[in-house]
Amino acid sequence: MNFRNARSRGDDLTIDLMPLIDVVFLLLIFFLITTSFAQNRDEKQIPINLPRGVTGKDVGEGKRVVLFVTKDGDVEVRGGGEQLQGKTLEDKLEALQKSNPDASILLKGDEHATHGRVVETLDSIKAAGFDKVNLVIRRPDSSK
Repeated sequence: MNFRNARSRGDDLTIDLMPLIDVVFLLLIFFLITTSFAQNRDEKQIPINLPRGVTGKDVGEGKRVVLFVTKDGDVEVRGGGEQLQGKTLEDKLEALQKSNPDASILLKGDEHATHGRVVETLDSIKAAGFDKVNLVIRRPDSSK
């Protein structure tokens, strides 16, 4: 193809961008479908309605163990990287203390759980020898 003759004849030489745009959109759709988004799986499995608070502050990163107190008073232990052995909460906390004495404990109590059950759980954590215990709250402006 002789481009010089085409210019002299007045033909319009443009590059068709439609196939390029089609390919970009197909790639975008492919990545959106195949990407797995990071989710906090612990909160998805255990329904907890955290109480609201204004004076809370963020906790730094590190190895964390999360204890959930449900509205029925049941306590679930998640995190820490290993499966904790033991039938009772005290046994699990003792095993965690042996394997990771510097673990940071996050206590997530449902707003409808009794105050007594949350305090019992906090007392068990302290009795196991953990010093870094944080009560998790929800900021007033955050959605449920």
